[in-house]
Amino acid sequence: MKTLTLLVLTLVQTTSFAQWYQTKIEIIDSYRQLNGEVEAVNKATVSAQTAGRVEKLHYDVDDFVAKGSVIVEFTNTEQKAALNQALSNAKAAKIAFQQAVTDYERVKDIFAKKLVAKSQLDQALSNKNSLQARYKAAQSAVVSAQKQQEYTIIRAPYDGIVTKRFVEQGEVVNPGTPIMEGLSLNKLRVVTYIPEKIINQAKANPQAKVIINGKQFNPKNITVFPYADRMSRTFKTRIDLETGDTSLFPGMTVKVAFKVGEKAAIVIPHNAVIHRSELTMVYVKSGENQLLRHIKLGTSHGDNIEVISGLSENEEILINPLSQKTGG
Repeated sequence: MKTLTLLVLTLVQTTSFAQWYQTKIEIIDSYRQLNGEVEAVNKATVSAQTAGRVEKLHYDVDDFVAKGSVIVEFTNTEQKAALNQALSNAKAAKIAFQQAVTDYERVKDIFAKKLVAKSQLDQALSNKNSLQARYKAAQSAVVSAQKQQEYTIIRAPYDGIVTKRFVEQGEVVNPGTPIMEGLSLNKLRVVTYIPEKIINQAKANPQAKVIINGKQFNPKNITVFPYADRMSRTFKTRIDLETGDTSLFPGMTVKVAFKVGEKAAIVIPHNAVIHRSELTMVYVKSGENQLLRHIKLGTSHGDNIEVISGLSENEEILINPLSQKTGG
């Protein structure tokens, strides 16, 4: 019964619905495939910029965070007290400066009438300038105190997901203490390493294809670092991807195909290929029958794909084999 089933699967009588394609050798672009890894362009660790105790943790690992959302709050008792003190000092400095301005204008008018010495006018001017500088310093202290209070609230720098959390609620932190790590899925890139043997071809005509699970992504931009790693003799390369695809995530392994020239090869239409589990096959005409044959594929070229092995020139293969078998 198993043998009969296999024969039914691999020997299918040609019908009037069959469409045949004769293989031929064509000149196509030659690509060198390399391994690459997807990473996020925006990836950062937010740290404490002031001392305090963690009062609230609004997000945890794997949570999505919108840009500007509060992710952590610290206690701010000391910061509030420092701000109130700075505001009081600034208020007092402002009053003193305004009084010094009034005194200077009064002495200036009297001096114009020649009723006071020049030294008194100079002293009033010096006092006004000194209190003005003190007032400006007090205003700067207010700004600094406001910043310290703002630092007790940490907001998300961009849309993204939390990948690590380094603190617990109630924990005391100091400036520089890591709080959370996150990354954005909106901007992704692939990092790969080009061997020095093909670096000239890759840089002369920078074309690449990013391939994962048979799906192809076109790069937005390719950046080849202008120096080689001394140990591996490879050039680090970053490939920016178009945003918006939800099937790519940081940490994924992909294939990166760089154009290195041209070559003669057999290419066949995508719709002739059958994928069954781990096998890649096509129906090949053999006399009056169709035989399933295992093939190995290379890179895609529009509606066609390169055949590395399994087919020869001038063989006939079935187009849309699944629909043809059902009479479509």
